[in-house]
Amino acid sequence: MKYIKFLSILFFLNYFTSYAQDSGIYQTVSIEKYAGKNFTIEGKIYYTTELAYGSYGVLGVSFYDTKGKIINKIIYNDDAEDYYKKGEWSNYELSGKINKNAKYIGVMAAFGGNASYYLDDFKLFVKEGKNKIEIPLVNPGFEINSLQNWQTYSKDKETKFTLSKDQVFSGKQALLVDNSTVKPLPTLGNNQALGKYMEVNGVKLYYEIYGKGEPLLMLHGNNSSMAIFNRQLDALSKKYMVIGLDSRGQGKSTSDDTKITYEVMAEDVNTFIDKMNLKNVNILGWSDGGNIAVILGIDHADKINKMAVMGTVLYNDDTSVVPGTNKILRAQLKEMDDRGLSKNSMNYRLKMLLLTEPHINPDSLRKIKAPTLVMAGEHDIVTENHTKLIAEKIPNSKLVIFKGSTHSAPQEIPELFNKTVLRFFDQKN
Repeated sequence: MKYIKFLSILFFLNYFTSYAQDSGIYQTVSIEKYAGKNFTIEGKIYYTTELAYGSYGVLGVSFYDTKGKIINKIIYNDDAEDYYKKGEWSNYELSGKINKNAKYIGVMAAFGGNASYYLDDFKLFVKEGKNKIEIPLVNPGFEINSLQNWQTYSKDKETKFTLSKDQVFSGKQALLVDNSTVKPLPTLGNNQALGKYMEVNGVKLYYEIYGKGEPLLMLHGNNSSMAIFNRQLDALSKKYMVIGLDSRGQGKSTSDDTKITYEVMAEDVNTFIDKMNLKNVNILGWSDGGNIAVILGIDHADKINKMAVMGTVLYNDDTSVVPGTNKILRAQLKEMDDRGLSKNSMNYRLKMLLLTEPHINPDSLRKIKAPTLVMAGEHDIVTENHTKLIAEKIPNSKLVIFKGSTHSAPQEIPELFNKTVLRFFDQKN
């Protein structure tokens, strides 16, 4: 048991750093007999301040093999906003399937930013047939006067983990994770010194600029932010004026009641380009950002110098995405409905966007004048045939499929990805 505990500490440190969680707490539990079964973890979180971008709490889970090595990535709640309740305890829940090779499961709560949170009443359930079995956690409600069996993590020495009777969901005490004196380091997407807003089509778009040279606009994926390009920024900003932009309703950008479509977001970017007085813009678009870039290239061809798109789709059907993708999306939407999540919430609207759009005619790609690098992972959720279709329809395009990688190639293989993108942008027309 000491072996798995030691290894879990090492792997949690690595993965917390990779996924930008600033602090957290976790416990590992033997789960081998339930491998392949469905699980649910529950936990109560009380916010001492209002939910804000960069300051949030989520539940997470990880799996370990017999040697204590982490299997795949940590799974987190999609969006803290779905669970957050102002001024009261927020009921968090995270469900999924236990990896078939898992011997241990890591149950965790992770936090970002400089707010403070109370935690209480963690529970782990496994579904076996029609039965819902509770797997005991040690000290799940923090009633023992120590953090027995819980491990803590923090990037900042100012973070304090203390047992408290000030705010309790049940029992006599809860755990307080106090980040109130933490001074967050400036990062892509959360840099107070560089961050600015621009009013565009009734919303405020948040952006940051790094480096000098030709403009290179980075457009992120669904329900994300410019921060997802954290492994591209240093390499790209050495040669280009990199502009990170949060799409409407995502990151730090605001939204309104306008139905979100890729055309709406593309027009946001077009207006942003005009207001910034940018000429001959280079664009790096990942996932939804690639969809937006393609629409820009079609409708505003004269404004684009070059485009590099990763994991892009023209439409959503069984030929464009791998089997099971839409089944998962529909299940996620049903789960949101079952929880009573408002259809006006941004997370719901963005999930619907993935399921129902885009609607780009392949033949319209012939209008794109900009040289275009079309990329995807070998194991991308976008089918290889669909990626090849995009490359075939764009007049001046180059196709790259990253072997062994997935839809997350910019994060998985940043060195190769950056080298590929820079070689393309640096090449003279």
